[in-house]
Amino acid sequence: MICISFLRSRASVAALILACSATAMGDAEGQTGGTGPPLTMEPFAYRAFDGRETAAERGRITVPERRGAPGGRTVEVAFVRLLTRAAQPDPPVVWMAGGPGTPGARMARVPVYFALFERIRARSDVILVDQRGLGMSSPVLDCPAADAPLDLFASEARWSAVFVERTAACARRWKEAGVDLAGYTSEESADDIDDIRAALGYERVSLLGHSYGTLLGQVYLQRHGERVHRAVLASVEGPNDRVSQPAVWDMLITRLGYFAARDSALAGAVPDLAGLYRRVLDRLERQPVDVAITQRPSNQPVTLRVGGIGLRWAMRMKMADGRTYATIPALLLALDRGEYQVLARELEPLYNGFSRSAMATAVDCAGGWPEGRMMDAGKAAQGALFRNVNLQWESGACGGAGVRTGRGGPPVFTTVPTLFISGTLDTNTPPFQAEEVRWGFPVSVHLVIDNAGHESLPSPAVQAIVARFLAGEDVSAERVSFPAPRFAATLSAPAGGPR
Repeated sequence: MICISFLRSRASVAALILACSATAMGDAEGQTGGTGPPLTMEPFAYRAFDGRETAAERGRITVPERRGAPGGRTVEVAFVRLLTRAAQPDPPVVWMAGGPGTPGARMARVPVYFALFERIRARSDVILVDQRGLGMSSPVLDCPAADAPLDLFASEARWSAVFVERTAACARRWKEAGVDLAGYTSEESADDIDDIRAALGYERVSLLGHSYGTLLGQVYLQRHGERVHRAVLASVEGPNDRVSQPAVWDMLITRLGYFAARDSALAGAVPDLAGLYRRVLDRLERQPVDVAITQRPSNQPVTLRVGGIGLRWAMRMKMADGRTYATIPALLLALDRGEYQVLARELEPLYNGFSRSAMATAVDCAGGWPEGRMMDAGKAAQGALFRNVNLQWESGACGGAGVRTGRGGPPVFTTVPTLFISGTLDTNTPPFQAEEVRWGFPVSVHLVIDNAGHESLPSPAVQAIVARFLAGEDVSAERVSFPAPRFAATLSAPAGGPR
C-alpha cells in the first residue's frame, strides 16, 4: 500500500486547506456554489491508524433532528473531506460505513481502507460522513458501560432479557436528555448527506457503501437519485434484510466443512464440521459450563456461565468475517474434548462489549422488517444450528426502547450505473440479497467474489476495480477469486483464510 505525500509539515497542510477553501470550487466537474445549511470547515490532518497522514478538511453542518417537526432540536453532522489531487476532478465520492453504528471517518483510518480512499482521491474528493449520533457528530448516542450479569450466556431467555433491559435503559437515558430517537433513521441520514452535498457546492456525488452503508445508499438513491453520478454497493443489505435466514448460516458451516474435510493441516480430523458443531452445541444446551474471564474495566477475574447461546454467539462472530474462519475447527475439537476454557478468548470481548448505541437501535428499529419475513425465519429456525440469528429483534428490544418498529421498505428503481460486490462465503449479506436489490438497477454489474466473506473492499484487486468503475470504466468482464479457506490445526496458530 502506497501513501502519496505531497506536504511536509502541519503548517503547509493548514495553508493548503485554507487556500483550497478560499478558492471557488466551480472548476471541478459537477460543482456549484453551496446552497445547503450553514457549513463550518477547518483544516484537519487526517491520520491512519498506522501513522500515515494526509491533508484534509473537517466540516460540520447543523440540521433538524426531525425534519418533519419544525422548531425542534437540531443536531450536528460531521464529516471529513479528503481533497483530490486531480486538476479536473470527477464528482466526489461519499463513503457510507456499515453498522449502523460505525463512524465513516473512523473506519477510513483503518490502513486497508485508507489505501482505498487514497486510490479514489486520485480522481475525486472523498467525503467521509459520521452519521448523526456517531463519531464526531453531536450528540453521540453511546450507551454507558456497565458490567453485564455473569449468566448472560447461560440461556437464550437470559440473553434476551438482558439485551432488552440494556437497550431500554440506554434509550431512556437519551430520551431524558431530550433526544428524539424518531429522528435517527436512514431517511434522515440520507437527507443529511444531501445537505452536505449542497453545502459543499457539489451538483452530483458518487456513492460508496458497505453493508448497512449500502442500505443507506439505496435510501439516498430513492430520495435524491438525480444527484447521484455512480454507485458502488459492497456486501448488500436490502430494505427488508434485517431479518437473517438461519439456513444461510447453516449453509456456511456446511460449506466450510467441505474445505475442512480436505485441508491437509487438519489431516482428516474434521470430516463433518457441522456434525461436530451440533454435538458440542447439544452438550452445552444440556449442561452449561463455567468459563473464567477478566471483567473490564475493573480487571477483575470472574466466572461466566455458558450454555448453547454462548457458543452460538461466538460462532456467529467467527463466521461473520473470513479472517476468523481459520480456528473454527480447532475450537470445536477442543470443546469436543471438554476443554471449555477455550471459550474464554471468544466470549470475553463479547461480554465486556455487551452494549449497543441508541442510534443503532433507533435506525434498525425504524427500518424494521416485513412481518412475514420474521415469521418465515422463525419457522426455518426449527431445528436449525443457528436458530437464534434474529434473537435481538425477537426479544422485543424495539418495543423495550420505545422505538416504533418499521415494516421494511419498497424496492429501489434507478438507472444510476451501479457496481454490486458480494462474497460467496458471506453470511451477513449473501449474494442473493444483492441480486434481489439489483432487480431494480438495470444499469448495473455484480462482481461475485469466490471465497470472499463480508469484507472484500480491503483487497487491492477489488479496490482497483472500484476505482476504475467510479472513473467510468467498464468492469463487467472483471473476475476476482480469493484463496479457499485454510484452517489451523491448533488454536495457537495464526488465523488465515479469505477476508
